[in-house]
Amino acid sequence: MPAAVWTGRNSDLDMVTADISRALATELGLGSSPLAVTLSAESDGVPAGSLLPPRERFSGMPAPTHCFVYVDAPAPRPFELRASIMSGRSGLRRSVGLGQLLYAVPLAISVPSRVSLGASGFEGEPAITGLLTPLLATADALAVTKAGPDLNHTWQVERLLAIEPLPQGALLVVRTLHRPSPGGWVLSSKAVLDFAARAEAALG
Repeated sequence: MPAAVWTGRNSDLDMVTADISRALATELGLGSSPLAVTLSAESDGVPAGSLLPPRERFSGMPAPTHCFVYVDAPAPRPFELRASIMSGRSGLRRSVGLGQLLYAVPLAISVPSRVSLGASGFEGEPAITGLLTPLLATADALAVTKAGPDLNHTWQVERLLAIEPLPQGALLVVRTLHRPSPGGWVLSSKAVLDFAARAEAALG
């Protein structure tokens, strides 16, 4: 799996943030890049009012967290993204790399209680999980837990794909990892938003 790594002078955080924003625009076919900001590793990883949960103190990644890149995008539908940026070295040069990605997507439906993806399927209210069962394979592929540039260098994160009730509807929360593509790597944003639309259709 190609790693999203910035080395030497390319590891400037403004450049990293701009690259992530451009990658989202390309994946989603946007006319302009969404606004992305850098948050320090000592922060909660989200600004005030965000729908994303605060960062976890233990990331499960094989390198220290250098910072976070936060995106609050209005199109093609509202969503938030927190991308963890890890620090390391490539030979003698400093480098930073893309770690786990956490998405939050508001849904135009209501659910009575939390539904989450477990080891053997969706868990929660049976009336809700039954409607989501046709989406199980897609959810499994989206909520990947292991990745790495090769078989000898991998990392693992805890599975997270959940639909949570909100006063004004529901919220899809997905943890995923970047994927290989012909151009290098993608952020799985299109897959997350496609799943959100399919979940709305199933539960609407």
